[in-house]
Amino acid sequence: MTIQDAIEFINASLAPAVLLTGVGLLLAGLQSKYSTIAAVIRQLNAEKRESSVPETTQRLSDQIASLMVRAKLIRNAIFCFYLSVFFVVSSSIALGFSALAIFTASTPIFALFGVALFLLFLGLWYASREALLSYRIVQLETCDD
Repeated sequence: MTIQDAIEFINASLAPAVLLTGVGLLLAGLQSKYSTIAAVIRQLNAEKRESSVPETTQRLSDQIASLMVRAKLIRNAIFCFYLSVFFVVSSSIALGFSALAIFTASTPIFALFGVALFLLFLGLWYASREALLSYRIVQLETCDD
């Protein structure tokens, strides 16, 4: 292995490392948001069980339903991000095997990294949909009062 090979390997290794850091930060934020929404859903369910006023029960049911949609979008984003991490790590392992000349085909490395990027974009799409929906829900709730 020449010094040029080592430099190329290090450069190729940086993309997965940076991607893992970014996805990790996104996951931390989404996990926190997911936990908060789950806690609010539990609280609203408790209020709904205690309420005997039909209008209040219906309003709480509507809020729970909208929060459930948001929770599902966040769950999907989190799932995509975790799968993305799996494929980034897999592509890094394949890159390491290639550097050690265990196998020389570059197609699996590109395929694994491509799947990781696709899942990252899909997770970002779910997270964006949730962000847009959350704003719309807040608008609807503030207009009702």
